[in-house]
Amino acid sequence: VWKETAKAVKNWFSKLDSQANSDSELCIHTFDSFSRVCRTAPRLAFFLCPMHNLGVDILTAFHHSAARASIPDWVFDLTNRIHIPFLSPYLRKTIGIYEALDQMCMKAVSEVRADVLEKSNSTTGGALLRNLVKANIDVDGEQDEKERGQRSLTDKELLSNMFAYLSGVTETTANTLSFVCAFLALYPDVQQKILDEVKPIWPNGVPEDVDEATYTTAVFYEALRLIPIVSRLGRMVLKDTVLRTYRLNGIGDPESYSVSMKEGSEIIIDMAAVHRNPIYWGADANEFKPERFVDTDTYRWPRDAFLAFSTGFRDCIGRRFAAVEGANVIARIIRRYEILVPKHLRDMPFEEQKAYLLKWRPFLTNSPVYPEVTFRKRL
Repeated sequence: VWKETAKAVKNWFSKLDSQANSDSELCIHTFDSFSRVCRTAPRLAFFLCPMHNLGVDILTAFHHSAARASIPDWVFDLTNRIHIPFLSPYLRKTIGIYEALDQMCMKAVSEVRADVLEKSNSTTGGALLRNLVKANIDVDGEQDEKERGQRSLTDKELLSNMFAYLSGVTETTANTLSFVCAFLALYPDVQQKILDEVKPIWPNGVPEDVDEATYTTAVFYEALRLIPIVSRLGRMVLKDTVLRTYRLNGIGDPESYSVSMKEGSEIIIDMAAVHRNPIYWGADANEFKPERFVDTDTYRWPRDAFLAFSTGFRDCIGRRFAAVEGANVIARIIRRYEILVPKHLRDMPFEEQKAYLLKWRPFLTNSPVYPEVTFRKRL
């Protein structure tokens, strides 16, 4: 996975260098660029074979995901029986793609489950899927049926997680890196801090891991805090619970009160609100400040108030992968290029530049409206 990511970034840089204009500035459409960079490596992390052997175009499936999720099954059945120009062919293609995807995923699960049961120590890839299947097998051995049902995944849930990882990791990482580039263009002092961190760690410019890149990872997290990939998340209450919470009244200390939740209730977590709550993140919660994700002797950043990857048993299975890949890509870019605001924004006041570059729209994920910055190669 790491080698595939490094290869993709290297190829991208080679293309960029060949496109540089006379003043060495490059106009970058960040989402398109990062979609290509992030396309290959995640597939190898999940499956035991390269992308070209999977038999299904994952990105095509993702492009059809809105139709599959929002259109009722009876509409698919109707258009299959009655031909409706343009709509019927599209929906038939959508169904065909998802049937093939289900078969592919179930085949991969079956092969990995057999491999795990045989206690194979294979290291040929598919680590994420292998760990997920192994964890499911371990949970299935528990005695408490209710506890087992809460912690294990059905085959349908496994399929859902696999598709979410395979398709979503490209879109989500590309969007997050697009926002990171926008923040870095607006805050050149943060770029310098990244450069100061990564140069001593990777003097030859070829990193092997990002475990020491604390500040670079903090930049990735801070972008996710201010603009999470999704703003809200649904959850089901597993047992009767009473939560102690606080109401900001604007005068004095927050007002404490309790909220009762019954087992089986559905709740919506407003992640965007939690991420900007001054109780957890301070009075400057609306400001871009990566240092808030760096632990010190006297400060530990609030893990429970960072929900960009969800939390609990069903948190994002790609959390570690996204953080490592994101920090790696950021570090490589900053070592090679300065990130600038686009030329057409440079005469604008800072707040107008900020409003333009950080404007986003909700869809399947929160996406930048104007995913553009300028790269200038460092001397």
